[in-house]
Formats: sequence, C-alpha cells, structure tokens
Amino acid sequence: MILKRIYSRINKALSVLLGTEQIAASKNKASFKTETKEDRSFTTEEINFINETSIEFIFTEFGEERINAGGSKLSQNDRLEPSLQGILKFFPNAKITVYTDFDWNPIENVDFKKVNSPVNDPDHPRFGYRTGNYFKFKALSESTADFCCALDTDMYFLNTNIISLLYLTQKFGFCVAFNTRQLLRQDMKMSLDVQEIKDNSLGFGQSYNQSPMTLWKQNERGVNYYKKAMEIMQKDPSRGSLVMWKAAWETGLYPYVLPKQFCVCEGDVGCGDEVILHIGHPKVAEYYNV
Repeated sequence: MILKRIYSRINKALSVLLGTEQIAASKNKASFKTETKEDRSFTTEEINFINETSIEFIFTEFGEERINAGGSKLSQNDRLEPSLQGILKFFPNAKITVYTDFDWNPIENVDFKKVNSPVNDPDHPRFGYRTGNYFKFKALSESTADFCCALDTDMYFLNTNIISLLYLTQKFGFCVAFNTRQLLRQDMKMSLDVQEIKDNSLGFGQSYNQSPMTLWKQNERGVNYYKKAMEIMQKDPSRGSLVMWKAAWETGLYPYVLPKQFCVCEGDVGCGDEVILHIGHPKVAEYYNV
C-alpha cells in the first residue's frame, strides 16, 4: 500500500514536470455566499449612530479621461463607480464632494468643486495623481463633518461591517489604509514617483495607502497631520505614501493604520473578513467576481 502511494505521487510529480497536469491552485475564488456576503443588517444602535453622525465622502478626480493605475478598465461614463453605489447603499444621507478640474454632468446628491491645482511641476507625468492626493489632504483637514472619508472611485463596499470604519475613526481620530508593501524602503524600490529617503529612519518606517483616509470631528492631531501632508505635496510633490511618511516624521503625528480588509489589493485576496475591495486591481475583481 505504501509503495503504491509513493508510486502514485512520483507519477503525479512527473506529470506536473512534463506539463500534462497542473498543481491545483492554493486559493479558490471567493464565494459571496460563504466569505463576503452581507450576512447581517445594521443593528438599531448602528442605524441610530449613522443617523446622528454627519458623514462626508471625498473624491478627487482630475483629467477628463479616467485612468486607473491598478490596471482595470473602469467605466468612463460612471466615473464615481463602484464607490458611489456603496456609499449610497450604506450611508444614503452622506454628503458627497468631488474635487475636480473639469465640468461634469450633474449627479444627484453629489457636490462638485472645480479647482485649480497649486502643486508644483504641472508638467510632471504624475501631476494628476499628486493633485488628487493634495486635495484629499486638503478636504480632510477642512471638512466640518463628524466623519470624513477620502476615497478612490474603484472601491467596492462589501457589507455592513463598513460601520466599523466610523467607530475606528471615532476612537483613534484619523485612519489611513494599509499598504501591502508595508515598509517604506521597499515601497520606494517598487513604485513610481519616488525620492531618496533622507531622514534618520533609513526607510524603515510604515508605508501608507491613500484610500480610504478618514478624520473624526476635526481631530486636532489628524488636522495637523493632513495639513502637513498637503503642504509637502504642494512644495515637494512625490508619491503619496512618501509624502504621508514625511508628514509623520516631521510632525511626530501618525494615523491609525487600518487592516488590509479595508483596502483588499491583489496581494491580499482571500484574506477573509473583507470589507472594501480595491477592484482597480484586475486580480481582485476577478477573484471576487465583481
């Protein structure tokens, strides 16, 4: 019996080597029914909390052509989707503000603010991304809402666990998304629009993502942090994660880093307990069938 098993395993290994058989994938596609389905409604307490809280979501969209850095081809006509549908589903009374540099057709319940970018080096190929992050920092620092969240438009809200984002922000004052690269030094080696890290951290600091970023009731630490990030992005623009690190290093202020479940990127698929999917990454959209 033992020899038979060994013989079977050797045959299977040879089949894989010869290309006649493939190793089964270690991760199967997620099933909403078992992993990510909205399996509960908001509780009465949560509904009351939402109704008693003024909520604002911020988008920053620059350039008339929708370009997704993650690689997914997203709708040009429904520019704010899928993020907008998630907001309207779970927070139907939220204020929605779009900072932009071009004219839009009206969208119900969406306020557009046409602005000019003060960010240096307007001819830089990453000028649009830099400007988008600048106005995220600015909007967060100036919002008068109880809860303010800056968000990219390619974020898919999965379930009512999104309420925890409000509670986490209320507890910690301001939150930012987990970056799959984690270490700033590695982020700078792997990414675009980077600079040499010149502070004494030697790049061994936390790298942050820019969606979602939140603030609770003009939290002083958060406001000062976002203002510093805005100032750095205007005067010495670069990748958002580096600007955010510089703001933390210069002020000694740093946000609560959300778990990866709030920005599930291509390296995080199948992590479990997912809340927001970053479907701008094709592998994420494919894995979760959205």
